[in-house]
Amino acid sequence: MFADIFIRASCSPLCLHSSPDHHANMKIVHKCVNGVDLEMELFSFEAKELTQKDFDAARAIDLVYAGNPINMKDYSYDLQQESIALFPAEPRGSSRLLRVNSNGQVSYFEHFGNNISSLLEGCHVVFNNSRVLDARLAVDLGDGNEVELMLLDLGNVDPALPCSDHRIQAMIRSDKVKVGDVYSEPVSGAKVEVMDMRGIWEEEEESGGNGSDCVVRIHSNDVISDFLSVNGSVPIPPYLHREAVESDKERYNNVYAKDGGSVAAPTAGLHFTDESLEELGESNISSLTLHVGAGTFMPVRSEDAREHAMHAEHFYVNVGELRSIVKAMEAGKPIAVVGTTSTRTLESLYWLGVKRLRGISGSDDTKQLELGQFEWRGLSVADPSITAVTSFKALIDGMSDDEILIGQTSLMITPNSYNFKVIDHLVTNFHAPDSTLMLLVSAFLGKQNDVTTIYEEAQNRGYRFLSFGDACLFSRPGVQLPSERK
Repeated sequence: MFADIFIRASCSPLCLHSSPDHHANMKIVHKCVNGVDLEMELFSFEAKELTQKDFDAARAIDLVYAGNPINMKDYSYDLQQESIALFPAEPRGSSRLLRVNSNGQVSYFEHFGNNISSLLEGCHVVFNNSRVLDARLAVDLGDGNEVELMLLDLGNVDPALPCSDHRIQAMIRSDKVKVGDVYSEPVSGAKVEVMDMRGIWEEEEESGGNGSDCVVRIHSNDVISDFLSVNGSVPIPPYLHREAVESDKERYNNVYAKDGGSVAAPTAGLHFTDESLEELGESNISSLTLHVGAGTFMPVRSEDAREHAMHAEHFYVNVGELRSIVKAMEAGKPIAVVGTTSTRTLESLYWLGVKRLRGISGSDDTKQLELGQFEWRGLSVADPSITAVTSFKALIDGMSDDEILIGQTSLMITPNSYNFKVIDHLVTNFHAPDSTLMLLVSAFLGKQNDVTTIYEEAQNRGYRFLSFGDACLFSRPGVQLPSERK
């Protein structure tokens, strides 16, 4: 009784597809929390007996209804203000490291740089090489008052084109912004025109308060990276409650950062030095690019995390790099990923490969790949046995090593439902309460560890938290590091 499920709700729609077998014979309406209604219609063609698609349909419905709500209060903790690192450890690489092994045992290391290479020995390590641009500007409102203008998403901006060729999502720290307003950037004198309004940008008062989420055009012939390097400042996180300083230009970027486009750093990599990269060995390293947007700082405000609208981020993955990852997996090397951004990219590429294998429309356009927030739910039901190697090979079949996979992902990884397909070990920072990243690391560690308990004990031991804080090295349950098998 399944061919095409269409789900209507007041949140984002989800579509699951397969080939038609039967006539339409089912409609489901479900009353969700906070006034959200879920309506399902199953369209199909008559058949005299059940087929595999019927069972796949039932499993897809189970995924929507199964389990209890994802209560954010279960993934929150009391973050003490004194635990937030205002500046990075000096020198780079001298931060502390918390380790959770494959059995859930926790250990503590006093120096990241002295231990990380030996711990990751025998792994293939994947980094996000996106570089942070100076995306924080100011605008004159016309009355002599200057307010913050923060560029929120530069992931799809062509760095070779002038600013005036782009419409860029931005936050202006004022509630009086409207379409057609033209402001001045005070350093260059360039005009900033408001092209569209998206709504309210919500932030805590300590971070500057709410602003206007809008789309702007910067009237300048300079390319965006040149314009920002002259007129902008480093977009350090708002929760630091301080102005950017000169050292942030270096320390809020990774030593291996290459392609500019992020407005927030992929911070797990901030702990790595040139020396630690050399110790890992070039043949054991691959890179990809996911440009981090300001949506990474948006907390989950809904009680049930399933109602949160996940922000989309743009990725660019060199085919040769992905083939190196495939070769490592075929050789039996575990995949260790640096950062949640690299994690979401690789896991997204897996599902995009599954879409290609299933022949879903648009999945063969390697320049406009796209994965929705919970699209993996439907993709997982037809053939859960597809390996990462099979999926990646399907995705890059017929492509040369110098070609680039381009797309965007809104993948949201949640505990008690998501099964990781690619990642074996994860280097990451300590994340903010009420964030989607808390859900991701909780999903990664599984039921054998309570992340909030781990975090609270780390606070008691004086570990430093958030972007400039200390690091964690997590292993998926049952997956040992090669260095710990000896």
